[in-house]
Amino acid sequence: MDSSQVFTDADITRAFEILKGREKQSWIASGVWKDGAEFWKKFDYDSRIPLYLKFSILIDGVSIEACKELLTNLELRRKWDNSVFMEELDSNEYYRTTHWILTLSALTTLRDAVRLVAYPKWVAEENAYVMLYKNAQHPDKPETSDYIRMDTSLGYSILKQADNDPDSTVFFGMGNNDYGGWLPYCVLPYAASRTMYNLRDEMKKGYRDIYAKDKHQ
Repeated sequence: MDSSQVFTDADITRAFEILKGREKQSWIASGVWKDGAEFWKKFDYDSRIPLYLKFSILIDGVSIEACKELLTNLELRRKWDNSVFMEELDSNEYYRTTHWILTLSALTTLRDAVRLVAYPKWVAEENAYVMLYKNAQHPDKPETSDYIRMDTSLGYSILKQADNDPDSTVFFGMGNNDYGGWLPYCVLPYAASRTMYNLRDEMKKGYRDIYAKDKHQ
């Protein structure tokens, strides 16, 4: 496939349709809601991976540009994100091939994934950044016994400036992931919500530590 067609305009359109709830399939509230965050799930048994999870969470005190940089600059991300380690394997003008190592909980085996991650795209009509990712393979990262290999059909991350607050960001996301192992579907929404609250808190602390230091150098 042509590299420019790995992620398409149709993928971006679908990402915003999911965000706005315009899909035919109904979403069910799930996970732990607090501080204005929302978590939803749905099952599509015609899909290769039946479980879909989506979320919306406020990253207060972190602007949209800072959020984008903290999430996509891998060198910066390693300084604050304690639950995901990401490294770049290859890249071209459209996307990067990355290896992810994820901690779901202290009681579960580490997961890993090889993913194509599109560079953030500004969608002017939505006033938002969108980032897409999907499953991949890479000869340097075969499956090993150290991790359980995840499978991802397609995932979306969307960053929008919070209403009436240019210094805060609403982070939307949808994932269609098979985490492998023994984890039952009923547990995953709660694990996902806990992961997102941790990411929010770690990102806010990372923002203060990294950007405050930069301002005083």
